[in-house]
Amino acid sequence: MSGRANAPKRIKVLIADDSAAIRTSLASLITRLEGVEVIGLARTGLEALDLIRTLKPDVVTLDIRMPEMNGLTVLEIMQKEKLTPTVIVLTGLADELEYRQKCVELGAKHFFHKATEFERVIDILNEHVRTDSLPDATSGK
Repeated sequence: MSGRANAPKRIKVLIADDSAAIRTSLASLITRLEGVEVIGLARTGLEALDLIRTLKPDVVTLDIRMPEMNGLTVLEIMQKEKLTPTVIVLTGLADELEYRQKCVELGAKHFFHKATEFERVIDILNEHVRTDSLPDATSGK
C-alpha cells in the first residue's frame, strides 16, 4: 500500500472564462492555496462542459458570457446530466440580479461580480480547505 490513503484531499478546480487575463489571474491566485489544484482551463462553454465531464472537478468557476455555449446553458446541461461540482459563477454582467437568480435555480452555489468580488473565489476555496466542505452561500455577500 502506498501512503496516499492518508494524504490530504486536494480540491480540484476548473476555471471557465473566455478572458485569458481572468483565467491566468485566477489560476495564479488559486495555485498559491494549500490543498487546491487547478486541473483545467476552458475558454468556451463547450470546452468547460467537456472538461467537467472528463476531469470531474470539485469546483468550477464559470463565466456566463462565453463563446460556443454560455454559462447558463452549461449549468442547465450539468443539472440534466447530474454533474455535481460546486459552481462559482464569476461574471461581469451588469444585470446581476436576474442572472444571480437564474444561476442559483440552475444549481450554482455562489455568484460573484468580477470587478468587485474577484477575490471571494479565493475566500470560498480557503474556507473549504479549512473545513473540508464548501460553504453553501448563493449571494455575493
